[in-house]
Amino acid sequence: MTKRILSIDESVRSLIPHFVVHQFAELELMEKSLKDGDLDEVSRLGHSLKGAAANFSLDHLRKLGAAIQDVAKLKMTDSLAPLLAKYRVYLEELKSMQD
Repeated sequence: MTKRILSIDESVRSLIPHFVVHQFAELELMEKSLKDGDLDEVSRLGHSLKGAAANFSLDHLRKLGAAIQDVAKLKMTDSLAPLLAKYRVYLEELKSMQD
Protein backbone atom coordinates (compact mmCIF):
# COMPACT_ATOMS: atom_id res chain seq x y z
CA MET A 1 0.00 0.00 0.00
CA THR A 2 2.83 2.43 0.76
CA LYS A 3 4.02 2.41 -2.84
CA ARG A 4 0.51 3.31 -4.04
CA ILE A 5 0.26 6.26 -1.63
CA LEU A 6 3.65 7.57 -2.71
CA SER A 7 2.59 7.52 -6.36
CA ILE A 8 -0.36 9.84 -5.73
CA ASP A 9 0.03 13.43 -6.90
CA GLU A 10 1.43 15.66 -4.13
CA SER A 11 -1.59 18.01 -4.17
CA VAL A 12 -3.89 15.07 -3.49
CA ARG A 13 -1.53 13.33 -1.07
CA SER A 14 -1.51 16.44 1.10
CA LEU A 15 -5.26 15.94 1.66
CA ILE A 16 -4.92 12.38 2.93
CA PRO A 17 -4.56 13.38 6.62
CA HIS A 18 -7.95 15.13 6.41
CA PHE A 19 -9.38 12.14 4.56
CA VAL A 20 -8.16 9.79 7.31
CA VAL A 21 -9.69 11.89 10.11
CA HIS A 22 -13.01 12.03 8.25
CA GLN A 23 -12.95 8.31 7.51
CA PHE A 24 -12.33 7.42 11.17
CA ALA A 25 -15.48 9.42 12.01
CA GLU A 26 -17.37 7.61 9.23
CA LEU A 27 -16.12 4.26 10.54
CA GLU A 28 -17.39 5.04 14.03
CA LEU A 29 -20.77 5.96 12.58
CA MET A 30 -20.74 2.76 10.54
CA GLU A 31 -19.96 0.68 13.64
CA LYS A 32 -22.75 2.38 15.59
CA SER A 33 -25.19 1.85 12.73
CA LEU A 34 -24.27 -1.83 12.57
CA LYS A 35 -24.73 -2.16 16.34
CA ASP A 36 -28.14 -0.46 16.01
CA GLY A 37 -29.11 -2.73 13.13
CA ASP A 38 -29.34 0.14 10.63
CA LEU A 39 -27.96 -1.70 7.62
CA ASP A 40 -29.31 0.92 5.22
CA GLU A 41 -27.01 3.47 6.87
CA VAL A 42 -24.09 1.03 6.77
CA SER A 43 -24.73 0.53 3.05
CA ARG A 44 -24.91 4.30 2.47
CA LEU A 45 -21.64 4.82 4.33
CA GLY A 46 -20.02 2.01 2.36
CA HIS A 47 -21.10 3.74 -0.84
CA SER A 48 -19.64 7.01 0.42
CA LEU A 49 -16.36 5.28 1.29
CA LYS A 50 -16.22 3.74 -2.17
CA GLY A 51 -16.51 7.15 -3.85
CA ALA A 52 -14.15 8.97 -1.49
CA ALA A 53 -11.47 6.30 -1.83
CA ALA A 54 -11.78 6.39 -5.61
CA ASN A 55 -11.08 10.12 -5.53
CA PHE A 56 -7.74 9.36 -3.86
CA SER A 57 -6.98 6.37 -6.12
CA LEU A 58 -7.07 4.11 -3.06
CA ASP A 59 -8.32 1.08 -4.95
CA HIS A 60 -8.14 -1.41 -2.09
CA LEU A 61 -10.21 0.90 0.11
CA ARG A 62 -12.63 1.57 -2.79
CA LYS A 63 -13.20 -2.17 -3.16
CA LEU A 64 -13.68 -2.50 0.59
CA GLY A 65 -16.32 0.24 0.51
CA ALA A 66 -18.12 -1.56 -2.31
CA ALA A 67 -18.02 -4.82 -0.34
CA ILE A 68 -19.42 -3.13 2.77
CA GLN A 69 -22.19 -1.56 0.69
CA ASP A 70 -23.11 -4.86 -0.98
CA VAL A 71 -22.95 -6.99 2.17
CA ALA A 72 -25.11 -4.48 4.07
CA LYS A 73 -27.68 -4.46 1.23
CA LEU A 74 -27.81 -8.25 1.43
CA LYS A 75 -28.39 -7.98 5.21
CA MET A 76 -25.40 -10.25 5.91
CA THR A 77 -24.79 -8.80 9.35
CA ASP A 78 -22.23 -11.42 10.46
CA SER A 79 -20.02 -10.63 7.46
CA LEU A 80 -19.88 -6.89 8.19
CA ALA A 81 -17.78 -6.94 11.37
CA PRO A 82 -14.71 -8.43 9.64
CA LEU A 83 -15.03 -5.89 6.83
CA LEU A 84 -15.21 -3.01 9.30
CA ALA A 85 -12.16 -4.43 11.09
CA LYS A 86 -10.26 -4.36 7.76
CA TYR A 87 -11.43 -0.78 7.24
CA ARG A 88 -9.98 0.19 10.63
CA VAL A 89 -6.65 -1.53 9.90
CA TYR A 90 -6.39 0.20 6.54
CA LEU A 91 -7.07 3.61 8.11
CA GLU A 92 -4.50 2.93 10.83
CA GLU A 93 -1.94 2.13 8.14
CA LEU A 94 -2.75 5.34 6.26
CA LYS A 95 -2.50 7.31 9.50
CA SER A 96 0.86 5.79 10.39
CA MET A 97 2.23 6.87 7.01
CA GLN A 98 1.32 10.45 7.84
CA ASP A 99 2.91 10.50 11.32
